[in-house]
Amino acid sequence: MAKDYNVLAKSIVELVGGEENVVSLAHCVTRLRFKLKDVSLAKTEEIKKLNGVLKVMEAAGQYQVVIGTDVGDVYDIILKTTHITEAGVAQASAAETAADTAPAEKQKLSAVLIDTISGIFTPFLGAFTGAGLLKGFMVLFVTLGVLDKSTTTYAILNAAGDGVFYFLPIFLAYCAGSKFGAKPFISMAIASALVYPNITALFSATDPIAVDFFGIPVHMISYTSSVLPIIAACFVQAKLEKLLNRVIPKMLRGIFIPVLDLLILVPLTFIVVGPVTDILGNGLSTIIEAGMHLCPPLGGFLMAALWPVMIIFGIHWAFVPIALNNLAVLGYDYLLPLTVGCNFGIAAACLAVFFKTKNKELKEVAGPDTISALIGGVTEPAVYGILLKYKKPMIIVCLVNGIGGAICGIFNVTRNVQMSVNLLTIPAIWAVYGPWGVVAIVVSFVGSFVLTWLFGYSDKMLEKESK
Repeated sequence: MAKDYNVLAKSIVELVGGEENVVSLAHCVTRLRFKLKDVSLAKTEEIKKLNGVLKVMEAAGQYQVVIGTDVGDVYDIILKTTHITEAGVAQASAAETAADTAPAEKQKLSAVLIDTISGIFTPFLGAFTGAGLLKGFMVLFVTLGVLDKSTTTYAILNAAGDGVFYFLPIFLAYCAGSKFGAKPFISMAIASALVYPNITALFSATDPIAVDFFGIPVHMISYTSSVLPIIAACFVQAKLEKLLNRVIPKMLRGIFIPVLDLLILVPLTFIVVGPVTDILGNGLSTIIEAGMHLCPPLGGFLMAALWPVMIIFGIHWAFVPIALNNLAVLGYDYLLPLTVGCNFGIAAACLAVFFKTKNKELKEVAGPDTISALIGGVTEPAVYGILLKYKKPMIIVCLVNGIGGAICGIFNVTRNVQMSVNLLTIPAIWAVYGPWGVVAIVVSFVGSFVLTWLFGYSDKMLEKESK
């Protein structure tokens, strides 16, 4: 018999203290995430007894009601039957900021950073995982000869799998805008400007184009699949809107705030934010290149160990043009081969979590994330959904991948062609990267799996999360 979501939704709202006690509401894969004015008004024990509620917890300044995979249905009913809306997440910026500030001061910077990143990426992890899984299956079908890359069928399926990654800034904009208390649809408009076709063409033009904004030179970078620029832009947007709300009369805010947001933040992102993030990525690549020349094992360790961290912030893309330039000038690349085992290390950690956990919902996340990383070479769902969330697997993967990278540095592992790195291409990896490249893969995979199994994850982490 199907659950009565209407009854459940109504009961939850009443027992958290009513609509008037709710500052905002969001949901992730399994949980309703309330921001409450007064947590003491919530009747936790009564909520736990409701049919359809699995658990209740307080974490990261939120009152969380665990529903399971039906959470979307309950969430939709709440939005339809109450005055609590999605817009409330953005409109409650002042209240949310006040609620978040006190706990944040007591937390470590790393905890605040992880909470922020998780809060931004968690809402669309389902789309992330689905797209990554589709890309993995496409690699498999092409390898087996079922799909031909030259066909329009492949083009359509590739768009389905790659679209979310290509237009990643737009997805991030909505979530980051909501997280920081900015107007999320304005955030999306800013992100759309970053990936606008004409803007993309300015960066990818064969002949360099001098770009300026009213005479101010603009250093163009690729914003497709980028992470840091739009997150930084949304953070600034939240601060700007807070200021504008103070100085603009209420009746004029609906007109002037969106216009000023776009007029100020789009040029600011192009002129300042984008180039700064590009400098960070290039600076890191310079340090690693210098490390490779001075001490190849150290350079290899740093490159591979920091790779998952670079994925989080999207600065791993800074190494792609350097690698392509190495192939063109030197005839080989020595940077990206250092990361040959990273996808496998990330996949192995997820696989260990999948086999070790008894939590059905976590298995539903870890399984597809493993396939996505192992076959498709798409690791973002695993990094955001598993590694970063539970912290210890992230640390283990970074350290073990670092060892694999050091091996590649010691034995001068290079490649003379650009190619995908996944389970299906291991024979080609052996041919191109050499046997030590495969050794690095084995080290990353086995080491990450064993250490995550032994030390990186237990279901007690779920219990700790619920407190």
